[in-house]
Amino acid sequence: MNILPKDTFLGRLSFFEIYDDFFGPKCFSVKDELDRLYLVYWSGDYDDGLTSKWLYMPTSPKILDELLREEYSFHQAFSKSKQLMVMCTYAQELNKPTTLEALDKESDVNLPPKEFSIELDEIQSIAPESKWNFNLRIAKLSGKGSPDDDSITRVLGAFGDMIKLLMKDRNNTSPSLYPFNAKYSSFDVKLGSSNQERAAVAMELLDSILSDENALENKLEEYGIDPYRLKDLLDIVNMDKLELTLKSKTSDILQKPIRISSSSLLPLIKRLEKDAKTFIDSSKVPQANCLDRVIDIVVHRVNGGELKHEAIPGIGSERQVQYHTHAAKCLGLLNSNNTVTTSGRVLAHRNHRTEQYKFLADRFESSDFGWAWMKWANAESMNDLDPNSSEQFVQERVRGLRGSSVARRASSLSSWLTILKSHRRCDDESAKVIAAEADISIPHKVSVEGTALTKSTKKLRPPKPTLDSKN
Repeated sequence: MNILPKDTFLGRLSFFEIYDDFFGPKCFSVKDELDRLYLVYWSGDYDDGLTSKWLYMPTSPKILDELLREEYSFHQAFSKSKQLMVMCTYAQELNKPTTLEALDKESDVNLPPKEFSIELDEIQSIAPESKWNFNLRIAKLSGKGSPDDDSITRVLGAFGDMIKLLMKDRNNTSPSLYPFNAKYSSFDVKLGSSNQERAAVAMELLDSILSDENALENKLEEYGIDPYRLKDLLDIVNMDKLELTLKSKTSDILQKPIRISSSSLLPLIKRLEKDAKTFIDSSKVPQANCLDRVIDIVVHRVNGGELKHEAIPGIGSERQVQYHTHAAKCLGLLNSNNTVTTSGRVLAHRNHRTEQYKFLADRFESSDFGWAWMKWANAESMNDLDPNSSEQFVQERVRGLRGSSVARRASSLSSWLTILKSHRRCDDESAKVIAAEADISIPHKVSVEGTALTKSTKKLRPPKPTLDSKN
């Protein structure tokens, strides 16, 4: 007998997930050609095994999610449904068509017993869209209106960065967490991961970090987490008045939902801002000693060149292409998809190498790795950094490296610093260049604190008229 017959008004059915398989699927979900979902339970064989009866219940992704998290039982789901149907399939020798009818009080069928349960680790996800791991709900704390698309994008980026940082260990050096699909007209985002178990551990670590304000600094140091990365996520949630709710697909992965609410984040944000220890992920640290080749790669991309080593002078392999494009991304010259940023175009516009080095000296200081190195060394600028301290900095503050990788990254930082220190602009010159690129008018005297302009660099406006201005 065909478990999924094609001769009913439901049309062609296909498996979505299989929850119980005993000599063939006995409890499962299916979808029709319009992607409508049905939960199916084998009610038993009848007529000496010549007839099989199946209970069909129209369902939704939300109901399936709740069943797998054991928020209620299969018995409750079927017994409360008012849209149950009974499908009867027959042995081939009977030569009878499949029947599908609404369940009535006189139907001889068995509902799932109250004690019926499934083995969560034996679930078979068949449909591609069922192969997700976690559900992240992004909502306004007030419950009114929806977060805008910019908030959604920034939350997904910052949340993904945090979880990937916490997932990293010696056996999981390149973890990933990615949007799998999103329900139309809502912001319930299904997330996939390279390692479901490790991702769950990372999410629980994040929850524990946020749950105890007094232990915040110690936990960040224990896990090697950059306080500014965590602050980025909390800032987005706080400013846009959001509430994030994270659930796993099944109840055996996350025991309870994890919530991050803007109602309680301000004390944590203030504390993170004061944290003096800055950690950085290895993906933010370059591994390309030749700064000139990094510049050449960017200019090559500005001119529309393909990233093939045969087309780039001085580059001998695809691996070198990867190293130098990664370095350009660390400096903010290329986007993640290898398109050129505005900063990259400004660099390419410089006609002389000396001017390009001056520009890159500013990029060095404002980069993630440059800022982290200066914070670690308690330095006011890159001029205060010692190139010979790069390896110790990488060992103590860069996550996700081991073996010879530490020395290679440290060598890149040291060689870059040696070149760029002599090209760093003085504060007044640097402020004017930054302001010019941002289209800001600079008064005669400029006050600079670190790399950020103070209020005295704001665009000049004509004075407001006073009572005496008529004269």
